[in-house]
Amino acid sequence: MLLPVILMALSGALIAFVVGIFAMPLGKRFGLMDEPDLAGGRKLHAAATPLVGGLAVVLAAILGALFLLQTAGDDVQPRVLLWFVSTVAGMFIVGTMDDKLELSASTRLAFASAVLMAAISQVPDFAVSFLLFSGQSELVLMQGLLGVGFTLLCFVGFLNAVNMADGKNGLVIGQALIWSVVLFVRLPAAATPLIAAIAGALAVLFVFNMRGKLFLGDGGSYGLSAMFGLLAIYAWNQGFADMRADDIALIFAVPVFDTLRLIVHRMARGKSPFTPGRDHLHHYLYTRWGWPAPLGWVLALVAIPNAAAILMPGTALVWLGLTFLAYLALLWAATNPARARTA
Repeated sequence: MLLPVILMALSGALIAFVVGIFAMPLGKRFGLMDEPDLAGGRKLHAAATPLVGGLAVVLAAILGALFLLQTAGDDVQPRVLLWFVSTVAGMFIVGTMDDKLELSASTRLAFASAVLMAAISQVPDFAVSFLLFSGQSELVLMQGLLGVGFTLLCFVGFLNAVNMADGKNGLVIGQALIWSVVLFVRLPAAATPLIAAIAGALAVLFVFNMRGKLFLGDGGSYGLSAMFGLLAIYAWNQGFADMRADDIALIFAVPVFDTLRLIVHRMARGKSPFTPGRDHLHHYLYTRWGWPAPLGWVLALVAIPNAAAILMPGTALVWLGLTFLAYLALLWAATNPARARTA
């Protein structure tokens, strides 16, 4: 199984390299350029930057799925792979439409929900029908409409968490690379070439993104949220005998914690949770320490607890709590008035 994994990782990396090299002409050709705010708004990058990073990782995911379609046999059902490809592609298209047309929040939500609902309703492995947390002995059943509604809520929440976190170079791509490694361990062996293709693309994109050569764009954020959400639920449904629901929650804990805080904070101030602002964790980190100095801390906050939970099965709930406390500590350090500096 090692050779297909290496082959797919290299193929994903090659796709990302080609997209990275031709990022500027691709961005201009398809009208996917992110212009900086001349008046000093939220977009502080120095020059117009192509929003084509998502294209690379989505193409890599599709290639990985098609590879499994030809090689996995009955180990991964063709129906699962076809719905995976169509859902990831559909979400990428919704995000790309937003990049080009600046869709309203309600329009984006409606389109994304329709794409996700189709996959959830048609593929049982993409729906959460039960939960089992560490320390529990009995399943919490969520069948029928309850399971579908809960799954859609998780998807929409994760989508917004990824989209909100995508504000500084390396932040979402770096976290997604860690998610890939964790899911490589959590997924059935037959599915590992797929996640290897995604990881290969992300590793190369990370370099281009850190150099400011390309951004993911909303197309990339939407595509990433779909592929990792689908694969995480698939991993849960295939491997719940060896892990617990808190193992899955821990993977995406950091962006989800920040999104939940933003929702509470903004609603308490009478604002919509989806109002653009500079109150994300990465904004505070940038204001305090610049960028990319704090990037390693955020990535460590994702990587260390997940590694510990893999090495010590049954402890994910503990690490989930410690991650939350570490997140609050990092937020406090970045926002403490005595420490703050002008951006």
